[in-house]
Amino acid sequence: MNINRRKFHKASGAVLLAYAVGGDLLLLSPAKPQEQKVPYQILTEEEAGLLELLSEAIVPDAQKSGISHYIDHQLAAPKADNMLILKYLGVPHPQVNFYRQALLAFKKSCPLFQKKNITDVTASELQDYVKLMIQQNPPDWHDAPPAPFFYFTLRSDAIDVTYGTMEGFSKLNIPYMAHIEPAGKGWA
Repeated sequence: MNINRRKFHKASGAVLLAYAVGGDLLLLSPAKPQEQKVPYQILTEEEAGLLELLSEAIVPDAQKSGISHYIDHQLAAPKADNMLILKYLGVPHPQVNFYRQALLAFKKSCPLFQKKNITDVTASELQDYVKLMIQQNPPDWHDAPPAPFFYFTLRSDAIDVTYGTMEGFSKLNIPYMAHIEPAGKGWA
């Protein structure tokens, strides 16, 4: 499993996750583990569901792009390999408690969850909650990082996953001009 930075960028030109399978290193886009129902390493299924729901309300297509597997994979990575925005904002490693506390606060404070099962809430229904979250802690948001800070970090990582690929650039009608061009469209 020998991979260096140049090999990684030459092969990908995008956000990829490395998985060791049978002694081989597989580089997968964050959407692939989701499609293949790869088990989470750090997040629980409920945490991943909450993360996907909120991410989708903040950045459409974040769920389909594999936001929950991306964050899970980064939380499991060694400190030096972690690419979450939290690393650059000075949040100490490991950062799993940041997510756990914020997701629990989200679950407890969102009034929609008092009326509906979490799986029945839609991203569009969350828009008013997200607007509040951008500005201040919603009522009943306790024992967690500030909601606006959590929003900022989740939005940043969701944008990276959703638009940090050749496909994402294409959705935005922006020419993809990588320093090292990917080998082809055949990456996983």
